[in-house]
Amino acid sequence: MEFKKMREYTHEEFVNLVLSLSEEELLELSANYGGYPVLFRMALDDRISHIPFIQTGASVIVVNEKGEILLQQRSDNGRWGLPGGCQDLGENLRTTAARELFEETGIKVKEEELILIDTLSGKERKRSYPNGDIVYNNTSLYFIKLNSKDINIKIDSESIKLEFFDLNNLPDSLHDGDMVEEYIKNINKKDE
Repeated sequence: MEFKKMREYTHEEFVNLVLSLSEEELLELSANYGGYPVLFRMALDDRISHIPFIQTGASVIVVNEKGEILLQQRSDNGRWGLPGGCQDLGENLRTTAARELFEETGIKVKEEELILIDTLSGKERKRSYPNGDIVYNNTSLYFIKLNSKDINIKIDSESIKLEFFDLNNLPDSLHDGDMVEEYIKNINKKDE
């Protein structure tokens, strides 16, 4: 089935589209056009889109042989963040992490290679979107060490650029500062 991009629909068009689709078609729509939480947020009436809700997802810290981490400069706000995104319905979070890493960077990894650092949640994970949506993210944070020669980076529409950064020289405008801090705490514990 062919769909326009979710943000190209008026609210009324989008609600009518959602009402006309089967569960299978809704899953196809969400998988190909922003993920299930985006589909859900788009279906909210503008008058109630400010009601916060919980959104589950995963992010990955890719570490190269120099100990640098891969960050993406996001196209939605210009800030630097980790590759990651929302969990699809019925999807394992490790699968989410591997899928989002591939979609946003072109880096393909096996799910079992991803090492769970922690799941971050709470007030620090609150995000507001330009359309007024407010979400509290529960994000499972994974990491993986890769050799630069094994990394073939491709930028997608969610990124302006992708770049490796030394932990002592991170950009000022971090979108996921709490997750990077958690990674740094984790590696410092291992050094003790």
